[in-house]
Parts: sequence; C-alpha cells; structure tokens
Amino acid sequence: MHWKQLLLALLAFLTLWSGLMAPAANAQAPKIGDYFVDDSDLGFKIKMPKDWSFIPPKVGESNLLGKYNPNNQVAVPSGRNTSIYLECWMVKFDRRAKSKRTLDIEVDGETVEEIDITDMFSDGDIVEWIDGNIPGNSWRIIDQDDKKINKVEATEYIFEATSRMDPSGKLKAYAMVYKLHPDCEVAVVFNGPGDDDRKWKLKYEKIFAKMAKTLKPIELKELKFNDKIEHADDSPVRAKKRKELEDYVRRTPGWQLYETENYFIISHNNDKSFMKDLMARLEAIRAVYMVDYPPEKARANRPKTTDSSEADSDEEGGVKAKGYGESVSAVDPMELARTSVVRVCADQNEYHSYGGPVGSAGYWSSWDQELVIYDTRPRSETWLVLNHEAFHQFIYYFYGSISPHSWYNEGTGDFYSGYKYKNKKFQIKEAEWRKDTAGEMIKTGEYVPLKEIVRYTQREYYGSNSYGYNGGLLYAQGWSFVYFLRTGKKKSKDWNDSWDTILDTYLETLASTGDLDKAIDVAFDGVDWDELETAWKKEMG
Repeated sequence: MHWKQLLLALLAFLTLWSGLMAPAANAQAPKIGDYFVDDSDLGFKIKMPKDWSFIPPKVGESNLLGKYNPNNQVAVPSGRNTSIYLECWMVKFDRRAKSKRTLDIEVDGETVEEIDITDMFSDGDIVEWIDGNIPGNSWRIIDQDDKKINKVEATEYIFEATSRMDPSGKLKAYAMVYKLHPDCEVAVVFNGPGDDDRKWKLKYEKIFAKMAKTLKPIELKELKFNDKIEHADDSPVRAKKRKELEDYVRRTPGWQLYETENYFIISHNNDKSFMKDLMARLEAIRAVYMVDYPPEKARANRPKTTDSSEADSDEEGGVKAKGYGESVSAVDPMELARTSVVRVCADQNEYHSYGGPVGSAGYWSSWDQELVIYDTRPRSETWLVLNHEAFHQFIYYFYGSISPHSWYNEGTGDFYSGYKYKNKKFQIKEAEWRKDTAGEMIKTGEYVPLKEIVRYTQREYYGSNSYGYNGGLLYAQGWSFVYFLRTGKKKSKDWNDSWDTILDTYLETLASTGDLDKAIDVAFDGVDWDELETAWKKEMG
C-alpha cells in the first residue's frame, strides 16, 4: 500500500479512537425521510433517514452504492467504555456482468477437467460484507427471517458483535437483503448499540425495519446522451474515464461532472463561480508543473519492463510494468495525466465522512486516484491546498506511485502552494505560512541539519525524531530547502552551480531505481554539506 494510504488509514483510526474516547451523547432515534432513487441501473427506491447526509461511494467501488450519516453526528454509547457512530449503508452484490472464469486441470500437458471458478471472483454476500466493513469483532447472525417486500423476495437479518475497543460493549446491525434481480441483490444496512436489547428493539430495530419495508422496484429511465458533443482530442484512455464518470454521477444523487482539458471534476458544490475559478486554477497550476516536470523527462525515467513475462497487457494496448511501486501503464504519461479526477465535497462534514483526514482540507489518494477537497474558509486555504495536492496527483501519473522522502514530497507541494494567481496565471511567491516559521528556526539554530533531514523517514518528519521537532516545523524547513534549491541560483550570491541538478537527479534516480538511499547518494554526490547549509541559512534566514 502506498505510504499516503497508510497515513490515511492511521488518521482514520485516530479519528475513530478520538470519537470512541470522547464523551458520548444520547442521539435521537432515526426518523424516516425521503426516498433514495436508483432509476439508471438497478431500478429501486427506498426511504432513508431524515436529516442524514448522503455520502457517495468511491469511483469504481464494487459493493457500496452509498451511505448516510446523521448531520451533526454524535457518538452513541455502547457498553461501559465505548461508543459508535450511527451509519446506514446501501450495498449491492451484482453478478449480472460477471464473465465466466474457469480453471483447467492438466495432466501431462492435456486438459482433463475444466472447473468453473466464477464464484471465487464474486462480490461476496451480506455476511462477508458486514464482517469486513463495520467495526466489530466476529459479527454473527442472531436472527434471520425471509420476507416479501412489495413483491420483492427479501431476507431480514440481525447481527451482533463485540466492540474492538471494549469487549464489554455489544454492537448490533440490521440488514435487509432484497433479491432485486436473479443475479443481483441489494441490501440496506444499519448499525447501532447492542448493550441494551430492549433499547435496541424499540429505538433502532423498529425504525430500521420500517425504512427497510419502503423499498419499491421502479422502471429504469432510458439514458440519453448528447451525441452532438464532440471530443476530437480524446484518447481511448480519456474517453474510457469519461464514460466511467458519467455512469458514476448518474447513480450519485446531487453530484455533477465537469471537465477541463486535463481534468475531470466530480462536484457536490453548487457555487458556479467557485467551480469556474477552480477549473481555471487547475489548468493554470498544471502549466507550471509542466515547466518543471516536462513530459520527456517522465518518459525517460518511468520504470520499464523488457521481459514480456513480467508484464500484463493494458486495455488501452499498452503494457503495465511490474516491480517497484504500483503498476505503471506504458500509455503515454501525458494521456494518463489527462484522466486526473478531482472530487469537490459540499462541506467539511461531507469531506470527513467521505474519508478526509482530521485536520486536513484536502488529500490526494493514489489508491482511489482522486484528489479530494472542499471549499474552506477562508477560501485562500482551499487554493493553497489545491496547488499542493494537485502536485502529488500530477507527479503520480508521470512517475507512478513512488514515495519520495518527505522533505522533497511535502516541500515541493508547499513550494507550489505558495504560488499566487493573477490574470489567470500563477506567479512564484514564497509560502508565507512556512516562511516565518522556517526563518525563525534558522535564526535560533533549532533546525535539523540538512544532511540529516534529507534522509528522514516519514515518521521522523512527522515528529518522531531525536530533536523533538514536530511535523509543522519540519514542513516549514522542507519548504524552505526546496524553495532555496529552486530559486537560489538567481538569488543567492553563494550559489554553487553543482547544486543546479539536485532536485532533478533525486527524482529521476528514485523513479528509475526505487531506492531512497541511492537517490540521496546520487543527487548529493560531491556536495559540501557545510557550504550548502551556510548558503541556505543566509538566503532563507
């Protein structure tokens, strides 16, 4: 898993833990609200909890149709020392489009038996899904009842588990699984506290069952496309991404698809002026990245494979190179970059419910291949976060899922976040929120020596270092060092021309070898660290 996904998982865990440890409140019982309608794919509608917000699935999610979280959610006690957050999930187990897969049993080179293994690649069932997606230890069925809901065959389940944080805490889940089509089931799932059986039945199970019984099959709408819109500059990979996203927004209430020359934007923000500005800024900052990271460098330094046995064919006709990092398609990186997806959440609550880490206003996920933000206040923070995270997104498509040292990765992101937008173009400026901190560190001598910080692991960079400096300080120092290496040639009287290629050599070596230590060794080969540090301090202090 890419390091950013590990970080997101850690932050999600810390968010959950802080919620579980926080004083729990008595949440109101859910009430029945409006219908969720799927009239483009599965053909059903069902009423969801009133005043709960719809959170969409990830693009390409196989099971989840979406989930609902209470507005202004509070933790609900369950046991002596634990609590949970209420949620409602809509899930599908769809086998309609699954192609048959077989396994040949061979003897002496001849096939003697063909085994159907299609089910091994299915999307599972409700028992597997609950056990793998709702926090709790050893979910088990404690009640099950076959029903018919508005002429649809269905099965009602009650599940129980113990809390992972407190064995004394019992958890319950309600699920209704509908046989909507011969090869497709849809389920609605609710969680709740299970320490008090009477309270569960009266306050939660009763209302969950009422909502579950509102499901009705409906006719599918005939999908219409505007065939007059031409995309003459489309490559197969971009056309494929557009089709996938068009299908996604049709099934995601309230979300719209926008696009620019190089980006697809999935948005739940109805501020047209903001969206217009966001799209213009994305293209403008990308133009800056293109100058510093020209495509010919990406083509020359992406991981390669020459052995056909080490490669998988790509749907666009390219080759996926195996080895360091994630698979990297041999499709031109320029075309891959033109499939960049940016998700704009409606507000902070939706952003965090979707997966945004606590304390952040945006993130790039190479796992989901999307940049996720929301419109913060002040809006200037939205723009600096967009510039920072869009760099991570841009560089991913050019070099694959590499993991540079944090001084380079975050320092470069902050370098671009300092750029100022004027007359529809970006101009290089210092990152003011980093400049003062870095300057103070240099003046007081409370900084990490450059020859040490360039080898810091992410853990050390985020605060677990021998100096006791926190991540905020080292982010500032990382920005300061990258800014110096990018601008010092024109500004510093003490500049040494041998420093000109440090940043390029570092990334090129890392991209082609995957070796962090080697990247540092090659990039700083022959560098006099005392001379470099003295010049950096003089210019940035």
